[in-house]
Amino acid sequence: MFNRQHKSDLLEIERFSCALTEAKAKLAAISRSMAMIEFDRDGIVLDANENFCKTMGYRAEEIRGKHHRIFCEEAYTHTDAYAKLWRDLARGEPLSGTFMRLNKHGQEVWLEASYMPVIGTDNQVQSVIKVASDISARIHREHENQSLIDAIGRSMAVIEFTPQGQILNANDNFLKTVKYSLSEIVGQHHSLFCHRGETDSPAYKAFWASLNRGEYHSHRFERKDKFGQTLFLEASYNPIFDANGRLYKVVKFASDITDQVTTLRTAADSAHATSVQNDACARKGSEVVQQTVQIIEEISRDLNEAAVSIDAVSKQSDIIGTIVQTIRGIADQTNL
Repeated sequence: MFNRQHKSDLLEIERFSCALTEAKAKLAAISRSMAMIEFDRDGIVLDANENFCKTMGYRAEEIRGKHHRIFCEEAYTHTDAYAKLWRDLARGEPLSGTFMRLNKHGQEVWLEASYMPVIGTDNQVQSVIKVASDISARIHREHENQSLIDAIGRSMAVIEFTPQGQILNANDNFLKTVKYSLSEIVGQHHSLFCHRGETDSPAYKAFWASLNRGEYHSHRFERKDKFGQTLFLEASYNPIFDANGRLYKVVKFASDITDQVTTLRTAADSAHATSVQNDACARKGSEVVQQTVQIIEEISRDLNEAAVSIDAVSKQSDIIGTIVQTIRGIADQTNL
């Protein structure tokens, strides 16, 4: 009886030893790839692995015996949320999420982490192990991308569609441009903004088919607002894909260029009218010039004729002068 109990205890110890060895092996594997730190139930650092120290810029001896708050902004450590964090962990409640912490130099480090209370045989929390991944680069990219999107949204009209063309969302700039409220257009089709002649055309169907193939479009588009007034938009339609490469929406960025197009058309019409007027004036001027040339030619002919007449008169005057001289000589002889 004693031997059987002894063997059973040995088997239990062996199973426990194997389980402990396996757990240690798993923990070592995790430690090689993840940042790990251990606290007591009050938040005092017990130990940290190399990955954690490298991530936070400390040596292990610099943080042992220090409180978790050295990794947090001071204002946060005085909040009820921070106090609740450690109360919940001390009660054995695990916590996972994305956390902003500070490294040795006071720089932001973003961690995807889990705080896991370790329960002892007395069902009390013995320590808290935190396993974390540094996702700072991803968070910074996301923040930068969001900042760019916000900047675009402040200066441009933005609207989102499903791949089928139903409206998902639109910013204030777009709503102001088309004179709709958001509730009036969500769920409606893109064709709401198009003239009937366009939506009935094969080109319109081909347009949405190409967007569903992931093709990008950037042109000047003629649209209409809530009251049927024509709008001109300089816009781009951008297919957006999810992590699996599936198209899940189309985002349109647009600028209202109606005033510019209207001004250009007015200028073009004015230029055409001026051109027509100038052409008429040119033709009239040409006629006047031709008439003037004809008059000058007539005057020239008259002057030529006059010149001939004057030349004849001059010759006649010479003959008359000769005759007068002859008569005067005869008279002088007669007087003698």
